[in-house]
Amino acid sequence: MELYIQKGAVLPTLKLQIVKDGVNNHLDFMDVLQNAKIQFSMREEGTGIYKILSNPAYIVDKVFDNPDAPDEYYIYYNWQVKDTKKAGRYIGEFSIKTNEGVLIVPIREQLFINIRENF
Repeated sequence: MELYIQKGAVLPTLKLQIVKDGVNNHLDFMDVLQNAKIQFSMREEGTGIYKILSNPAYIVDKVFDNPDAPDEYYIYYNWQVKDTKKAGRYIGEFSIKTNEGVLIVPIREQLFINIRENF
């Protein structure tokens, strides 16, 4: 997964959809998320040096007009200017810490963040 953002920018907000695995029921899933500590980290791809380490991240649910629509949840991180101050390629990850352990998101593929020089 690739994200592109301009050097020094704070938009767009970094947002990933949480996909339920079908194992837990809806109430258990909400309990886990509401009591979880969500953080975002970002490290430089080449050196592995962290630019962001365990900054607070958040969760939001998508509100639909149709009450029968399935629930959708997103974790997100609001950039700060210092986060995007240096151009380069980074690897980002969210950690969701619960009583049961730590889940690193995204699971299936890495999140690459490309901070580009301003034009």
